[in-house]
Amino acid sequence: MLDLMNLSFLAAIPGILQETREAVLMAFTILMVIACVAIIVVIMMQKGTNDNVGVISGASDTFYGKNKERNREGVLKKITLGLFIFIIICAIIAFVVGIA
Repeated sequence: MLDLMNLSFLAAIPGILQETREAVLMAFTILMVIACVAIIVVIMMQKGTNDNVGVISGASDTFYGKNKERNREGVLKKITLGLFIFIIICAIIAFVVGIA
């Protein structure tokens, strides 16, 4: 009952055409799939952390350990965060367009 009322209210409000809405949803879906594949690749390129081993051997205070964010690992972490934020924003926009 409520679904029929919501559909009638949405049909009465002039807004985005159904074809345009479907095209936008499809575009955001494709963008999110590409970003998901990219984030999987970037995460697989990152090295695992061995924090416990570094504490035992005393190797945690090396030059490499202090400057990780300038190296490849730091760049990959920033790319991962950027892709994650991009996927979240695309999902929110797709949700809003799908409802309107």
